[in-house]
Amino acid sequence: MIKMGEDKPSGIVILTILYVLGALGYLGAGALFVAGGGFLSGIGGGVLAAIGAFFIILGLIALLVAYGLWTMKSWARMIAIIIAVLMLFNFPIGTILGIIILWYLFKPEIKEAFH
Repeated sequence: MIKMGEDKPSGIVILTILYVLGALGYLGAGALFVAGGGFLSGIGGGVLAAIGAFFIILGLIALLVAYGLWTMKSWARMIAIIIAVLMLFNFPIGTILGIIILWYLFKPEIKEAFH
């Protein structure tokens, strides 16, 4: 387990940065969809606003996972594993990234580092 003052594994730092960047993308896209939905009347505007709200929720979840990874919480590792499994279905890039992330998060020294 990593003690206070010890460095985090570099892969966790990279994964955390990727989650933050993804969260910013989701939040930005969500804001654009919500704003765009406000300009349309009828069901089209409501659908865009709902899509925007969904993206905002995904962005907030990604920020939460990034925080959990940064603080080395075991629940964040489990959520990252679930997300990596879901990435496997996004062929080809998601599949490759999902395999790499799963391999990394299941390494014994990484698994042990989380608390």
